[in-house]
Amino acid sequence: MNDTLDPSQNPPESPPKKTGKQPSRARNTTWGLVLAWVTILISIVLWSSKTTLVELLGKTAEISESASEPDSIPDGLLVSIQEEVIGQIAFSLYSLTGDPSSVMQAGPIESIGPAGEVAYAILLGSISGPEQGLELLSKISESQDPIVKLLVPAATSALQAAVDGTPVDASTSALLEERLGWFGRLASNLPDAAAMKEMAESSRSSMTILIVLLLLFGVGGVTGFVVGIVLLIFSLLGRLPSRIDPIAPHGIYAETFAIWMLVFFVLQVSMAFLLPENAPTLALSTGLFFLSLVALAWPAVRGVPFSQMRQDIGLHWGGGLREFPFGILNWMVALPLLFIGAILTFGLSAIMEFLTGQAPTPSHPAQQAAVGAGPWTIIQLYVLACIAAPIVEETMFRGVLLTHLRGAMRRWATPAAIALSALISSVIFAAIHPQGFVFIPPLAGLAIGFCVGRELRGSLVAPMVAHGFSNALVMTINVVMFAG
Repeated sequence: MNDTLDPSQNPPESPPKKTGKQPSRARNTTWGLVLAWVTILISIVLWSSKTTLVELLGKTAEISESASEPDSIPDGLLVSIQEEVIGQIAFSLYSLTGDPSSVMQAGPIESIGPAGEVAYAILLGSISGPEQGLELLSKISESQDPIVKLLVPAATSALQAAVDGTPVDASTSALLEERLGWFGRLASNLPDAAAMKEMAESSRSSMTILIVLLLLFGVGGVTGFVVGIVLLIFSLLGRLPSRIDPIAPHGIYAETFAIWMLVFFVLQVSMAFLLPENAPTLALSTGLFFLSLVALAWPAVRGVPFSQMRQDIGLHWGGGLREFPFGILNWMVALPLLFIGAILTFGLSAIMEFLTGQAPTPSHPAQQAAVGAGPWTIIQLYVLACIAAPIVEETMFRGVLLTHLRGAMRRWATPAAIALSALISSVIFAAIHPQGFVFIPPLAGLAIGFCVGRELRGSLVAPMVAHGFSNALVMTINVVMFAG
């Protein structure tokens, strides 16, 4: 292993040596620790149900109205982002290969309900010919579902226009695009050879970028697996000790983390309720991320000097510029753990589909914001996802919370303390994200990888870089697939 990882030769940044009396630390208090963890657990529940809570409190009238009209059609898009992705991938494969059987890749879209059936018919018409799509639509039209009655006539009109070589009516195009998103645009463009050629070229470019990104994930994952095994062997041999110093007054950081959880939750929910619809939500969200770091003032209130707090939680530069390449390496090491989590999620999804008849799909506000986004929105998304979130989340989870957990387990065997601290902090990290509980394993796996970076480097810079790089790649995939 590169000797730069040996703490005896490349120690992390440390405070100047002190002479005389050491600065006093606040002591743990039993009630403070208990209250902190009760608050953390309550905050996890609040965070995991934040979207539902906002909807319940902010849309009571709408829910009441829709309850009295069970057959009413929901507003907005009737297909999810995930179904649009499946459709775009199938269309992209057809654009690359010219093989009509590519449409089979989009078969799962039909299973989501009437809107999915119409979307699949449109996709079939664009790949296998509009006559095939019309034939499928004629079968779907036999249903009395209100969504079918709304969409089938419009989709039939668009596909028939493609057969006749006439433009699609403007009102039909507007309805299809409002209700079926990308599938609606595809239907509207079917009679226009130039527009379809442009869509095909765009799809080919998107697919090429996606293939490159997937190869990057694959190469990074294999490299990370090899490096991870080497790091594990060296650690077990005692050649690569942890750079986290488990501290005795760890309860201060449990209190700090609990305060942050509450502050950030209140800020986010307040923004959802108080801001007007035309407010710059992304810019404000970025500001709220950094504003939540006001919780870091609590250790000073409890008697821990700011300089000491920075050392305790790893908020220092460590090895300087060398932390940045270590951050990329940290991302690679985290990828195999992400893949393991993805396998667990696949199993959980299969169980949920068996029990409920419907497979859960991940959803994230950043992904939704990328749909049709322009250049300025895309820039704001990258700043939020790749700078603000990594800095704040690494500071609080791999910094404050991990410091508390390692201190609380300081009398344990070091390997067990490291493993359990990483697991607890990572599950909490994943649980407060909005994708849903089925998708906790991959996020937790990624977070465990970031904990490895903190343990080996001491500094938070490498985990921040790893987190930001990971988010940048995922955001790029979203932009390629959904941005305008």
